[in-house]
Amino acid sequence: MAETSGQYGPDWQMPPPMLGAHGAGPAVIIRSERAVVATRQVLVFPTGIVIEVEAHGRDTWQDQYGIEYTDGLRFAVRFADGRTVRQNDSAGLRDGRGPMLHAFSTQSSGGGRNNSEDIQLSLWLWPLPPSGPVTLSCSWPRAGITDAGLVLDGDRLRAAAALAEPFWSSDQG
Repeated sequence: MAETSGQYGPDWQMPPPMLGAHGAGPAVIIRSERAVVATRQVLVFPTGIVIEVEAHGRDTWQDQYGIEYTDGLRFAVRFADGRTVRQNDSAGLRDGRGPMLHAFSTQSSGGGRNNSEDIQLSLWLWPLPPSGPVTLSCSWPRAGITDAGLVLDGDRLRAAAALAEPFWSSDQG
């Protein structure tokens, strides 16, 4: 498994220390009477992609204290070569090929008189997808969403990866 240099950890864990290139977005994944889920942007790096997601729900908030949180917002990805990954599933690490998908940054709030819910996630998908369609799917049972999807262009994502820029030149560490 490839590793990034320095203190940033393995490639599957988080984006490298770079400015990611724009790959797609914004785009609505699904909109209903109770919820909207959208990608704000997709940033591309040589080792993977960041998918910034925003979701808003009406009458979806539940106080999660003391209960199992199983009907929340979840994502999965399918590559053109048939490989699939669900959010926070580490199976792709066992063979070292990936894919791996996890939320490395999250913000959420909810409540109020409408029991509304607002969620922002940054998902890290490793490795960089192969050419062909890359299907991002989501489910949010509490909001009545069981399978919604957005198809990204793997060729476009791969081309954008070459445009990512390191924060610093190599001699500055």
